[in-house]
Amino acid sequence: MPTLSEQTSRDTRDLRGTIGALIFVAVGGVCWWDISQTPSPQASVFPETVIGLMVVFSALLILRNLLGYASPEPAGSPGSVTRRVLLIVVMIAATLAMPYLGFVMAVLVAYLAIMAIAMYERWTLMRLFLYPASGVIVVLGFYLIFKYVFQVPLPDPSVFGSLF
Repeated sequence: MPTLSEQTSRDTRDLRGTIGALIFVAVGGVCWWDISQTPSPQASVFPETVIGLMVVFSALLILRNLLGYASPEPAGSPGSVTRRVLLIVVMIAATLAMPYLGFVMAVLVAYLAIMAIAMYERWTLMRLFLYPASGVIVVLGFYLIFKYVFQVPLPDPSVFGSLF
């Protein structure tokens, strides 16, 4: 059995968080190299910003963990492995469906599926109305911001024709 000082030392280092942050730094490096191949400098501004922030925050997390300021890891929460796997499957399916359904339809279907999978509480009439309505507002809001403000080329539906 580890002593209290060994347990505290191990808990404040957050090894899993540090490894995850190192992976994000590596992914950021690969993505930065890939985006540098883009012929248009304007097309790389948004991805470079996101990649830069990801690398900076990951580096800060690594530094915090190495200095021993990480909080102790919480005890593992019991959860449904099936739900977790289904969430990943839905996100992958939505990504694969985007070229055919378009961004809005694929993300709305994914949102509804994830909401149904992740819902622990009983469905009430208020939840049945409020959750899908808020999802539609958020998805359309992100669509409008990314398409018209950030000028990100989002996939249009090839199956149903263009909705917007």
